[in-house]
Amino acid sequence: MPKTLNIAVIGVGTQAQAVHLPVLRRRWDRFAVTALVDHSERRRRESAEVWGVPEQQRYASVAHLVAAVRAKEIALDGVLLSTDGLHVEDLLTLIRRGIPVLVEPPLGFSAAEVARIADLERMTGRRLVMMAYPQQYDESVQRVPDLVARKDVRMLEHEVLMPASQPLFGAAHVTTASYDLPSEKRAERRSALQSAVKEGSGPSATQRDRDLYVKGLLTGVAHQLAVLEATYGPISELEAVRHWPTGVVPGSIELWGQLEGGGRVRLVWHYLPFAPEYSEHLRVLSARKRLHVELFAPSHGDRRTAVSLREKKSGVVQETTSAAGHGAAESMWEGFHAFVVKGREPISGAASELAQVELLRRVLAAVVEADGRDIDAPVEAEEDAAAEQSDGTTVEPEHGATAPAGAPATTGAPATADTPTPTNTADPAEDSAPTGTEDPAAPAPEPGVLDLPRERS
Repeated sequence: MPKTLNIAVIGVGTQAQAVHLPVLRRRWDRFAVTALVDHSERRRRESAEVWGVPEQQRYASVAHLVAAVRAKEIALDGVLLSTDGLHVEDLLTLIRRGIPVLVEPPLGFSAAEVARIADLERMTGRRLVMMAYPQQYDESVQRVPDLVARKDVRMLEHEVLMPASQPLFGAAHVTTASYDLPSEKRAERRSALQSAVKEGSGPSATQRDRDLYVKGLLTGVAHQLAVLEATYGPISELEAVRHWPTGVVPGSIELWGQLEGGGRVRLVWHYLPFAPEYSEHLRVLSARKRLHVELFAPSHGDRRTAVSLREKKSGVVQETTSAAGHGAAESMWEGFHAFVVKGREPISGAASELAQVELLRRVLAAVVEADGRDIDAPVEAEEDAAAEQSDGTTVEPEHGATAPAGAPATTGAPATADTPTPTNTADPAEDSAPTGTEDPAAPAPEPGVLDLPRERS
């Protein structure tokens, strides 16, 4: 009989309640929720009551949890880390204890943060970090490279339409997300989160740049890159980047790149807060085949994907369709079980996340460059203070649509009150959909992309 793993859930926000805890409850034969950890006392109590965790197994911090493990008050086989992205120190503590961890992205906001985790994991000689990208483990996604080999890929397109949180989590009936910490503690944590994002985004990044980095790249495009990693491997060469509409964050982001072997990749991610539903499509084209997978949000755990393949054989067009047997989140937890019990390698871990955050940082730099700015240029303290006000209402130069290669870089017109931009760094793990509004009538950008220079060898 398969071993039942004792799991601690750290961070009981929307993602944990809508995606992970339902799977853990349904798969009681594989997992038992042994502990809940959250620094919000109210959320900790309400969630524990819903999910049946006794009071003595609820903790206010990872330090308290590890102390209980050390004292043999509880036994742990693995941990879900589903906090706000400011969890590097907590993760290092768990790794030092030898506890396998399933981590909600982002792993960190900067390459320096992620490198600390990758280095410690390498020193332990054991992989202990698995990234929580459910769609990497979706059965339909995993069939893609078997149906169309990488050497045959002519074009891969992956498009995501991300609505506001209601279509994603409205049916999950999550408990309150109130943050009942004392105001000084909240201010301290927000300051630490902003500092981490500033370090990752660059010294000259504006607040709008940082919002795009967190809400559009680290919690949006990152998931598309993860699906690519699970099918044909990472982008070997990033060729072009575009962001639009002008002055809207996170807006729409488009990446063009190349796979090892020459196949082209196009990733498009749209944040459309008034869209009625989530939409995600993966398409692969080869000389003889057309493949399509419609993916569903992990919070819609009961929906099953299907992969459709059209090909021409002996002069006849044939189409075959096969459906997945499980939801993506359940398949991911099966992967975590194999990771813990059998030592099976995860699809994405600390090392691959380091490469990903470096790539996304290049994408952000390209978007800013199209606006006529250098995100890595040093900024004097006085200039930094003048560039943005604490309430985020300062009109800043826009990201704008990217410019054609070789064209003079220009700064777009200031954003108006009709196109508000989110100004506070989002809580990535707790609410995966970005907060803030967009103007659905905002004008489309002028055509053109920013062609990226090849990296120097």
